[in-house]
Amino acid sequence: MLTGPAVLGNFVNLRKLLFSPRAFYVVEALSLFGTMMFLFLMGVKIDPALVMRTGKKTWAIGLCSCVLPLLLSSSFAFILRQFLSPETEIYKSLYLVAAFSSAGSFQVTASVLQDFKLLNSEVGRLAISSSMVNGVFCALWQNFLVSQRQKAKLKYRQKSSPMIGICFILMVLVILGILRPIMLWMIRKTPKGKPVKEWYIVSIYVMVLGCALFGEVIGEHYAVGPLILGLAVPEGPPLGSALVERLDTLISGLFMPLFFFSTSAKFKGDLVDLYGFSIVQPLAITNFFGKLAGTVLPSLYCQIPLTDALSLGLILSAQGITQLLHLQSLQYFHVRL
Repeated sequence: MLTGPAVLGNFVNLRKLLFSPRAFYVVEALSLFGTMMFLFLMGVKIDPALVMRTGKKTWAIGLCSCVLPLLLSSSFAFILRQFLSPETEIYKSLYLVAAFSSAGSFQVTASVLQDFKLLNSEVGRLAISSSMVNGVFCALWQNFLVSQRQKAKLKYRQKSSPMIGICFILMVLVILGILRPIMLWMIRKTPKGKPVKEWYIVSIYVMVLGCALFGEVIGEHYAVGPLILGLAVPEGPPLGSALVERLDTLISGLFMPLFFFSTSAKFKGDLVDLYGFSIVQPLAITNFFGKLAGTVLPSLYCQIPLTDALSLGLILSAQGITQLLHLQSLQYFHVRL
């Protein structure tokens, strides 16, 4: 944030000397690549079969943690709009802010659980599976919301949304029907107790890049394909553990700091004023309590202890890298339209 336009970026000579656009382009490219690999690695560390064994509790918590904050934030946004002038920018975008800030994130939940060493605990498995359900429904209505905005602005794209859905299903089928069998073949060809061949690892890197490219081509976010591919990687040795060992330190020590640096350097503090803050901040607080209530109430109904229910609610309310990616996408979407 110090290197951005709000602080040091205000000094023209210093900006030209230390923060040239060419250097920032390189850093941003590396950071986006690191984000893609981070989400792929997060998928590798998760065992979907183990996660989905939690049953009806998963669907109850996942749906309520998605629907309740969306309803509360949308209702609160409707009330706020009654006191705002229709000509202001914040009036026009308040529903969009409410919708995207109320969304959950499987990636952030998995990252938080990994940091607290809770991925394989009972609460961790329930949090991961619930966030998967939450993430699917949030992604559906987010794509619907963005497509409706696109239809209103760009008339010639009215028929693009069904094709995006078809292509997304095709990508999932290719990953599960072609790429995963290839990885299983790699495991069968690796002798027991021997390391995975180097070209196997390189081949998987190429798969990650291909899935990211295909996702961008069909109109999805570039990180969706690598995440699904990571979930399709067979867990444990020799392949899954080899990928984690090779990528973990590089991503957490180099690529992710670059991502947070390049993202924060775009922050323009002078655009934040007391008027906008006083409107958006209560909306954010409403979203937080909506997520907390949407998790705790169904958890108590499913006879989960209160302490575990509160822990689960706080974990599912956490925000992180996915919200930064959403902000980047919305900024690009706003500029493009």
